[in-house]
Amino acid sequence: MLKTRITEILGIRYPILQGGMAWITGWQMAAAVCEAGGLGTIAAATMEPQELIEGIKKIREVTEMPFAINIPLRLPTARRAVEIAVGEQVPVIVSSAGDPLLYAEKIKRQGIKLFQVAFSVDMVRRCNQSGVDGIIAMGAEGGGNISRAEISTLVLVREVVNETDLPVVAAGGICDGKGLAAALALGAEGIQMGTGFLATREATVHERYKQAILDAIDTDTVVTGRTTGLQFRVRKNSLSEKVLGMEREGRSREEIDSFTIGSLKEAAVKGDTDWGSLMMGQVACMIRDIRPVSEMLDHIVSSAIDEIRALGRYIS
Repeated sequence: MLKTRITEILGIRYPILQGGMAWITGWQMAAAVCEAGGLGTIAAATMEPQELIEGIKKIREVTEMPFAINIPLRLPTARRAVEIAVGEQVPVIVSSAGDPLLYAEKIKRQGIKLFQVAFSVDMVRRCNQSGVDGIIAMGAEGGGNISRAEISTLVLVREVVNETDLPVVAAGGICDGKGLAAALALGAEGIQMGTGFLATREATVHERYKQAILDAIDTDTVVTGRTTGLQFRVRKNSLSEKVLGMEREGRSREEIDSFTIGSLKEAAVKGDTDWGSLMMGQVACMIRDIRPVSEMLDHIVSSAIDEIRALGRYIS
């Protein structure tokens, strides 16, 4: 068994967090992860207030384990989502895409655990000031929204660990026991995965989206949004090619955003793998089968322990 400050603070069996993914990770997916020993996360980004309240109610009906609500702070819906999460006394809030100081005092005053996603050392310093309970260091290998600086997980995690005494969770490019063992070697005390959880039986994402992950090779993801300042790692398809072409032509962020609005829902809910936004990390190329969440988490931890023990062979 692996025990770290992450498992102790969050009250979970395994130091594995499920990343919040809009249109994908609702209460069903989060509950499955919680029951399997990790920290399941409900993505509040695209939810109406009543939908979020219902999701919190439903997850509590099926599991007694701690769960999290992910709230991107840059969105106009953030304030209301924080109010709901605090009012419902959720166990954990994961804030991202914004300054943790905005709501940290309000959240912490209610005894709720707060974790912040960080793309850079500057954000880590804000985390140190705000009193969050932990930091999720998200490297550029990950899927979905990534850092404008595109710092790799290998570099970012070491930087973050050196900059804080808070427990650190490594994210981006991790889907197996080797990745967990590597994260621990870098000084992290847990991992967060997104793409890996999409390729599970319990994931509510469309089956064609899951198949796109299974079919991916190492060169199949691309980063869009470098000219607009809002960057996403997605699988290459007609949509990503069109967006990259618009960027090369110097089209405005407003025009590009207007063209792509709703594209994640098209992929995740309707299964449009050609003109939908297939957000996934580079690690998709390492995923080749669909497994139950519990089987995946058990295997990740047991193989990580095996990897850690096997490293002793290098010591003379």
